[in-house]
Amino acid sequence: MKIVRPIIIVLLLAADIYLIGFAPEKIKEPPKEIEASRVTVVSAPDQTESMEHPDFKKKEYKLVLPEGNNIALKKKVAASSFADVYTPRKVTDGDALAASYWEGKSDYPNYLTVDLESKEKFHAVRVALSPLAIWGKRTQTFAVNLSDDGKNFTPFIESRQYTFDPDTGNEVQLLFCDTQARYVQLVFTENSGSGGGQVAEFEVYQK
Repeated sequence: MKIVRPIIIVLLLAADIYLIGFAPEKIKEPPKEIEASRVTVVSAPDQTESMEHPDFKKKEYKLVLPEGNNIALKKKVAASSFADVYTPRKVTDGDALAASYWEGKSDYPNYLTVDLESKEKFHAVRVALSPLAIWGKRTQTFAVNLSDDGKNFTPFIESRQYTFDPDTGNEVQLLFCDTQARYVQLVFTENSGSGGGQVAEFEVYQK
C-alpha cells in the first residue's frame, strides 16, 4: 500500500503537467461576445397549426370514372381459379374495400370473365384494386378478350403490363371506341404483388 500511493501521486502530477504544458489546445477559451452588426434577425411566420413544405405534400387523387354506367355491376362472373375465399363474384359487387376482391391461384394464365347477360355496346373497361395504401404499388399483365357465346373468345386488347398505384386510385382504365359483346374476359399472366391475378372491381361502361 505504501508503494502504490506514491505511484498514484506521481501519475496524477504527470497528467496535470501534460494538460497544462503540452495540451493547451484542449483547454476551452471563454466564449467571445458577438457583435450586434453580425446578427441577422429572422421573424417567424404566424403559425396556429403545423405547417408542411409544399414539396412534401402528397397530391390528392380525384377519381374520374369513365362516362356512362357500369353495366357489369351485380353480373355473374366466372374464373379459371381462385385462392382461399377470394371468389370471382366479388369483382362485380360494387365494393373495392376490405376483403372484397378476387385472386387467382399461381397457375397462370388466370381467366376472369363477366357475363353481361346479353350482347351490349360499351366503350370502357375499368380494373381496380382496393384504393387503400396497404395495397402497395404493383404491376399486373393482362389482356382483354370478347365473346358472344362464352366459348369462342376473340382477342380485343393485347396483353401488356399495367401499373396499379394507390396514390393514383389503384386502377387501370381502358378506353376505346364503342364495341359489342356479351362476355368480357381478362387474362392475367403476371402480378408483381401476388402469386396470381387480383381484381377488386371489374367494370364495363356503357354510355
